[in-house]
Amino acid sequence: MAYGNTSQGEAQGEAGGVESTVVNPIVEVNLQATADDRFFFQSNVEEQYIGPYHRHEDGTLMINAGVLGIDHELKPDEIIFKKIGDEDIKETRERVSDIFYKLWFQSNTLSDSELLSLQTTIRDGIKQTGRGEDEPLVFYKKDRNTLESRKDLQGDTFEQICQYIFDNNIINLEGLFYLESVPGPITDGQEVTKYKINFVHGTVGYQIEIANKVGDTFTDVLNLSQLTKPKTTSRINPEKAREVLDTNIFELLPNQTTRQDTINSFFNQFNELIGPKPAFDDVDGDGIGEVATNFESDEQSRISYENQRNAYITRLDNQAEGNTNNQGKTLESMRNKLNTYLGDVDNVIDTLEDTRPEYENISEGFLRIRKPNQAIILRSPNNNELEFQKINPDTGKPSFLEDGFTITMWVKFLSKTSEGTLFNFGNPLNSNSQESGDSYGFRLDTKVNEYEGKNYRYIRLVVRDWTNTTMSGGDRMYRIRDNNFGTQGINRFDHRSFGTNVTSQPQIHKAFPQISTDDLDEWYFICATFNPNIVEPDYGDTLPMFRQNTQYWLNHMTRIDGEILPQMVSNSGEGAKCKVEIISRSELLNARGYIGKPLTVSSKLEDTLDLPSVTLESSFIYEIINNQENNETTVNLPISSFQYQIV
Repeated sequence: MAYGNTSQGEAQGEAGGVESTVVNPIVEVNLQATADDRFFFQSNVEEQYIGPYHRHEDGTLMINAGVLGIDHELKPDEIIFKKIGDEDIKETRERVSDIFYKLWFQSNTLSDSELLSLQTTIRDGIKQTGRGEDEPLVFYKKDRNTLESRKDLQGDTFEQICQYIFDNNIINLEGLFYLESVPGPITDGQEVTKYKINFVHGTVGYQIEIANKVGDTFTDVLNLSQLTKPKTTSRINPEKAREVLDTNIFELLPNQTTRQDTINSFFNQFNELIGPKPAFDDVDGDGIGEVATNFESDEQSRISYENQRNAYITRLDNQAEGNTNNQGKTLESMRNKLNTYLGDVDNVIDTLEDTRPEYENISEGFLRIRKPNQAIILRSPNNNELEFQKINPDTGKPSFLEDGFTITMWVKFLSKTSEGTLFNFGNPLNSNSQESGDSYGFRLDTKVNEYEGKNYRYIRLVVRDWTNTTMSGGDRMYRIRDNNFGTQGINRFDHRSFGTNVTSQPQIHKAFPQISTDDLDEWYFICATFNPNIVEPDYGDTLPMFRQNTQYWLNHMTRIDGEILPQMVSNSGEGAKCKVEIISRSELLNARGYIGKPLTVSSKLEDTLDLPSVTLESSFIYEIINNQENNETTVNLPISSFQYQIV
């Protein structure tokens, strides 16, 4: 049998006239609990109850419809309660707040200065009670918002009143609140009045002191910002009206940001998020810092290291490798992407003004030979031997083989294909005979090799040398030496001056120093040297790893125990005995800080030369540079230690 219905014993007692006392009768029946009412069992607070229920006089709620006026046992597993929601208690606070305002208005007539002392304004960025006439007034959406602040109330009294009313389901609040004004002690000659609001319900009572009034000014006042007092006037201050009213209304839309505002905001945020620039140390002495000295502290300030409040954008891509949220969101990745937008800035080649001076020729003129194989023949007086061909009586060697020699000259080639001798002494390529009279001397010449439709000019120094080794017949062993060097794909040979050593290599020009055939206006300074003191290994004695090492044959690499040392030297003492070095006039002038320009000739020897003391028996054509300043023709002959003739 469900509790709340009349039992058989109870009915018999009433019928027999037995008097009974009802302690906690049912006062409301047939109530209905829905899902939105949020009723739960007291014995299981997680189990919601939906269905009929009744209410006892003490406020206890139980399941089933119940019988009005009946008292029965309160079973714990049938008692239900309503869970309090946040909105429920807020409604109670709103009701209590309304009563506070109602009591205040009914009990006080406020002057303008009293009203201002009660209102709230924003001053120095902080909400403050008591405002001036020109200060803004703060309104709250709900009345209770002005009364919940603990700084305006004594302790938690306001909250305790609201909670008590809610817990006891007190619907009618009329007569439970009243305002009391209590005179206080006189302060600084002014009367003090304290204002208090009292709440009384049965034996329960609460009191809140809401304001103190000293003279005509309220102090320690409750936040009653909702209090306003209308002013009636016919005058309008236009300046104040314009501060409040927006007279330029175009459409009912909020303020729209422009594209410029968005860009400004982006750069402001970027400058805040980029973080401080790391300090870089110049470790290689090039004047540019390349190693961050505070790398660790900089890394720890970035978002990939720790998602802290003031973290900056990650700087390097490798610092974001373990952080999927920031991959591709680094300063490095941003820089790389921006580079794709700035090709027209990064790849601009600035033409700098050349402030170097132009070189002025010091010599007044020079003798010009038109073509190779046309020559000046040098003879010593009385047909004696020249210095470099004299024989050392102790060794039997001529001076040019024992002491070596150097040939230098300025050369300009007028065509891409011309070949010939630049300097010749004797005939080193006469034959392969071992007889010294048939092949003797040295020569400097130029050769042109055609390869894949293009001409390549190279310079060759050839020397007929002999060793101290004698043949079975008693004659010395002669050998050809030249300045070929090994390079990638081409081995160094003892010589590449005749025979199959030349014809077997289609790119023979790569084995010798070259001169460009593209610029026929350029002059070149050639220095050809034969140094008998250089140790030159024979082809058969040279390891394959050395045969294509160019720098070794140019005397710049040293071998120790069959291994080439990596360091370059000016003269290692080994390699090729013959060596040719070339520099263009433009390169030489540039190296000396001048602007180079081609040399030109302006007059013919036959038209201007008048040298009675010189015998002219020429079989070749030549030119003399004219002295442009005095319009005079002069011949600047070379200075040497021997006499000469122009033949």
